[in-house]
Amino acid sequence: MKKYLYLLLSFLLFVEISHAQIRLSSIKVDEWVKKNFTGQGVVVGNIKVKGYPLSTLSYTSTGNVLKLQKGLILSSGNSYNVAGYNNSHNQSSTFGDVMNPESDQDLASIIKGKLYDICSIEFDFVPLDNSIQFNYQFGSDEYPEYVDSPYNDVFAFIVSDESTSRNIALIPGTQVPVSINTVNFKTNSEHFIDNNLYKQVTIKRQEPLKSTYKGTLPGRVLRGIGSIFTVSGPIAGDQVVVQPDPELMKTLDPNLYRNLRYDGITNKLVAQAYVIPYKKYRLKIILADVADNIYDSGVFIEDRSLTSKKDVQQPNFTDYPDLSKVIDPNLILQGKKLEDILPDAYKKELSKPALQTQELAQTSKAPVSVQKVAEPAPVSSPKAVSASPPTTAAAQVKVAIKPVLMDMPNIVILFDFDRSDIKESEMIKLREAIEKFKKQRQYYSLNISGHTDIKGSLEYNYDLSARRNKAVIDAVSDLIGEKMRIPAVSKSYTQPVADNETDDGRQANRRVELVFVKKN
Repeated sequence: MKKYLYLLLSFLLFVEISHAQIRLSSIKVDEWVKKNFTGQGVVVGNIKVKGYPLSTLSYTSTGNVLKLQKGLILSSGNSYNVAGYNNSHNQSSTFGDVMNPESDQDLASIIKGKLYDICSIEFDFVPLDNSIQFNYQFGSDEYPEYVDSPYNDVFAFIVSDESTSRNIALIPGTQVPVSINTVNFKTNSEHFIDNNLYKQVTIKRQEPLKSTYKGTLPGRVLRGIGSIFTVSGPIAGDQVVVQPDPELMKTLDPNLYRNLRYDGITNKLVAQAYVIPYKKYRLKIILADVADNIYDSGVFIEDRSLTSKKDVQQPNFTDYPDLSKVIDPNLILQGKKLEDILPDAYKKELSKPALQTQELAQTSKAPVSVQKVAEPAPVSSPKAVSASPPTTAAAQVKVAIKPVLMDMPNIVILFDFDRSDIKESEMIKLREAIEKFKKQRQYYSLNISGHTDIKGSLEYNYDLSARRNKAVIDAVSDLIGEKMRIPAVSKSYTQPVADNETDDGRQANRRVELVFVKKN
């Protein structure tokens, strides 16, 4: 009986693996950015693409091979080579000659070394809210042999405006860029997935490649000749025959090594930045080989993941009106300023500082905030931006009697390790705060954010922080006596308030923050 059960389980595993795969296809990158990449709250335009057609392809991942099921891959080689059984300890392809390195000003500020096979997408965007983000995974065949070496293939997500520029491809909760040397099997390993089937041996790095690229052809033809970019046969300079290690294979995900040829890949990561609503920015997604043109790397970008949302956890957050029904953000893409396209009726209701930038301090608790943030000042009536403009001068002048408000300090609800139920000691704090809130609910809105310590994966902790948010929302609803719809964001462990290396620090990070925002 045990024998038949084992055979059945083996068969089911085989069926699951056989259905798992990565499929790649050619795509018009500018159309993908406009139709597939952007989600809610972002308008894009002025798209530019650099690189060869085979370096940028669309993909779908079935059977949970990748953490991102659908999107775009940018590679420093032929992206068609990414899919398939990981049957070699290295994989190399190139579109340029090793004697002709390329250059990029943004990458030069991040890493020193010659650059090859640069692939990039850049475009202008206008966010409708104060926080933008998207999801990605980074993989490479430089893993694991070239960790802590100069062969540190580079990628970056550069967000810029007229005065600031910064890379937001960062390790969660830090200012450290994601790279082969910073996320691997021994450094920040909680963000890393090992896919290396081969023993750690000393090998001589293969010789750089000469380009075999003969010019741009339509995508359907390129797919047919994609194999010409793949190095086949004995690799010059590689003096050791490396065989898969059966013991290593036992520790790896068979779905992954049967379908992905990179020897390592990150978990799903989130690129995030604080921005000024209704202002034009530029995003540059770029990747390159460093030091030589071999051992390919790639970054997977998830469909529909570029979004903006209101995040009240931004340091010095000031609430701002929703102008999405009032203005056309495409005019800002074309170079117009917010004050130029805002209807006169709304200009009169916005105070003068609303059309000026205000510099906000960047703190260690907000590692992904931009250097300068400005927001429109709130209108005198929160409903004004969604209503029809006043038709008379008298209707535009409103005299408001300022109420005397009780102070509503923000509060923090702490949780036990891996738990989302609210302890009685924390419920006492919550009851006291909500009693005050009930008395002046018309003058305040409530926002919350869930956080965790660093134990466990990023994805698991996003789910845990969401469960903690739900527990607080349910408790607040019970205390108020009606179902509450409270804006909530899940932060996982990306914004710690204390050191995750100590018990006390981890306890302080297991929290939900309640922020009371004064209405105007």
